[in-house]
Amino acid sequence: MIKPSDSKTNPPPLGGRARAGGISLRAAPHPTLPPQGGKGLLWSVALFFALPLHARVLDRTLATVNGDVILLSEFEKNSTPIIEQFKKVTPASELTSERVGEIKKRVLDQMTDDRLLAQEAKKKGIRVSQLEVDDGVKKVRGRFGAEDEFNKELQKEGMTYDAFRKHIQNQIATIKLIDQDVKAKTPVPSDSDVKNLFETLSAILQDKPIPGSHTATEVDELKSLARAMNQRFGERVRARHILVRVGPNASKEDKSTAMNRAKDVQRQLKGGDFAELAKKYSEDPGSRERGGDLGYFSRGDMVPAFDKAAFALNVGQTSDVVTTDFGHHLIRVEEKKAASKFSLEDVKDDLKEYLFQQRAAKKFEAYVKDLRSKADIKINNLE
Repeated sequence: MIKPSDSKTNPPPLGGRARAGGISLRAAPHPTLPPQGGKGLLWSVALFFALPLHARVLDRTLATVNGDVILLSEFEKNSTPIIEQFKKVTPASELTSERVGEIKKRVLDQMTDDRLLAQEAKKKGIRVSQLEVDDGVKKVRGRFGAEDEFNKELQKEGMTYDAFRKHIQNQIATIKLIDQDVKAKTPVPSDSDVKNLFETLSAILQDKPIPGSHTATEVDELKSLARAMNQRFGERVRARHILVRVGPNASKEDKSTAMNRAKDVQRQLKGGDFAELAKKYSEDPGSRERGGDLGYFSRGDMVPAFDKAAFALNVGQTSDVVTTDFGHHLIRVEEKKAASKFSLEDVKDDLKEYLFQQRAAKKFEAYVKDLRSKADIKINNLE
């Protein structure tokens, strides 16, 4: 399916793509924050387990939202993993204090919006049944190997079971609020809207000019959707790789050493098993234990040099050494799937859902903006 989200359980998507595992060869953007407000239940609960459940002696109030306090310790628990991930995938030249400051502001904005949405749900008397809470708790417990692990986590956080259930209840109430005040009031796209989107995506896939007027952000989103369509219907390959890591800014000596190691592995491949050698030599932790298997991917999913080499190979063929910013790769293609033609009817439902989610996202942003305009929000020094 091309759907960016499940409209029955998630709020309107506000951008962002999932990153691939391992060395992230797939061309993913910098990490983005989860959707603002009314987020999926499991994400919220995962965040809940990371939050401090009692303030430290030196803790302070970072902000208040209609009198509801946001502690500095809570903010740090939310922002730290996002900033750490940002630092891992961002070039050193772009790791400025301004960029980090922008992320911190977005985290605090999101936390503020979460408070506003929870308050609005309570104000409107949105009810959550005990059966719904039971189902939410069951989903969270499913993330743990055993009941004992779940109970230990609660004990570790100093949270009672009743307090945990209350948190689940509040999250479900927020999701219901969005369904009631945003999604239920979002117009369903017409067949004409869907046809126009299909024609736009077809133009992108054929490298033709994009019809109509679009912002840079809209163009990026359309291209992402076109890639999703291409991934479903376009040519795909399943490949393995062996990576010898070396950075683009490494010394000549380090680069030479890495190349020699890659060449040595290449020689061993002439009489050896690719998967076994990948387990032994590859420095990509995400695929090494799978014998270097990267699964299926489409054109444009991987970084350019890797992508070009993989699609040029025949099934069973191994590449020469391929160099990317991650290091030196040896690539073997295991399977290929030819592209298939698709019609409007093949993707009509998916495109209609996409358009609905985009409209709901804009309505959601306006909804939160209105809540902010009526709220008493006080923010202390973020630094």
